Amino acid sequence: MRYEFLRKPRKCPACASIRIADIMYGYPIFSEELDEVLKTGKVILGGCCISRDDPKWECFDCHVSIYKKTKSKLAEFPDFTLKSP
Repeated sequence: MRYEFLRKPRKCPACASIRIADIMYGYPIFSEELDEVLKTGKVILGGCCISRDDPKWECFDCHVSIYKKTKSKLAEFPDFTLKSP
């Protein structure tokens, strides 16, 4: 099942844990501060490969992926049409 939210959820939709971590992508520079947030579960490393459909958050306890729901510009503005210059 795919979980999508407009904002970071307060609890996991799968296990109800309140430990929802932000996912950090790319090559981080390791520091004591990063090590601390990794240990506390505030951040999880997501790897260096980034696509257009990556999860934004992950439950630290059950590791379910949580996606940020995005609004389509066309859905926001139904009368919006692209015009050539």
